[in-house]
Formats: sequence, structure tokens, C-alpha cells
Amino acid sequence: MAVSRKAVLLIALALGGCLPDRSEDMAACENEASRFFETYKAVDPDSPSSQYIIQCMATKGYDFSIAPTDCDSKHPLPLQPACYTPENWFAGWLDQARRRLRIN
Repeated sequence: MAVSRKAVLLIALALGGCLPDRSEDMAACENEASRFFETYKAVDPDSPSSQYIIQCMATKGYDFSIAPTDCDSKHPLPLQPACYTPENWFAGWLDQARRRLRIN
């Protein structure tokens, strides 16, 4: 019995609901950064606040990347959940599928 490609993708996306939520992780990291670096704005990726957020997201399993098309340079990059990609290969694959299908 052959399983269609769509069925595999739907199962993978359903399992993706078990993965951590990038937006929630981003909000937690941003909240911590604002407590420790309240005089710095996370606009410049080299600012202490931005570096803290990037490192915080790395500890949660995300790489900072400006490559995704939904990472918009019109807004501060370190503050956009779209600018972080999962380090785990399976989570990364699901993330790419979500971005292609525009599923949140």
C-alpha cells in the first residue's frame, strides 16, 4: 500500500503540533532581555539586548537566520520569530513545509 506524499505531509504537520512554539519562545527571550538590558533596544543585531535574544533562542534550539523570506528587513531582525529556524532536522523540515504552505 503506497502512502501519498500529501498524506505524509499532513501526518508530519500534525506531529509538528508537538514541537515547541517559536513565537512563545521568542516572547520569553524578549521579556528576559528587556529585564537585563532595559537601556538597549534590540534593533541592531550587535546590541547586547539583541545578542541576548539570539543566544536565548539558540538555547531553545533555534538558529538566527535572515534567509527565510518571511524574515522582513523592515523590522528589527532579532525580534522577529520568522528570523529563527529550528536546529533539529525534523523540526527544520516541518518549519520549511509550514513556511511554504503558510501554516502558523
